[in-house]
Amino acid sequence: MGLFGKSETYSENPEIRQVEKIIAKEAREDQKNLDHTIKDLSSAEKAHNKSVKAADKAQHQLEKAVKKEHKAAEALNRAAHNHDAAVAGEQTAEKTVQIKKQHEVRLERDLEQKRHQLDEMQQRKAHNDQIRESKLSQIHAQAAAAADARRSSFDRASVGGGPAGGAGPNAPANGAAGAPGTTAGTGGAPSV
Repeated sequence: MGLFGKSETYSENPEIRQVEKIIAKEAREDQKNLDHTIKDLSSAEKAHNKSVKAADKAQHQLEKAVKKEHKAAEALNRAAHNHDAAVAGEQTAEKTVQIKKQHEVRLERDLEQKRHQLDEMQQRKAHNDQIRESKLSQIHAQAAAAADARRSSFDRASVGGGPAGGAGPNAPANGAAGAPGTTAGTGGAPSV
């Protein structure tokens, strides 16, 4: 597959072919960078979703620990040891919730940054694709114009070089170009 999903058909002109190959390579590199950015974004989204689930789980654990602490407080006279253990569990769960929520916030920022990077990369790629298309169009137009000019020059030279034009097999080598001091294809008019 070539540039922008087209099959690779390069120009016969070596200079144009070289530019086409460079442009095609740039397009492949842009696509590779874009794919990598999309993959990074997908990984960040997965990590974020996992973090949200972990924070929910930790929240449920906290709620359970609080309930346990309340039950232990009601039976404080009978189970002071159980109450202390529940308080410790609650503190641990609260710390876990804080840590998980901080991690969630950090991952949310990372996710937003990666989305921004993806937007920038897509815009940069679209801009670069447009520049490459413009370059290719310009190069092909110049090549076509040069070919038309050569064809036109050749046609004028062959029209002036026949027997009716006065140049036969015995005519001087510059007969198609006219007399000295004239330009080829001007019909003998002096060069300006």
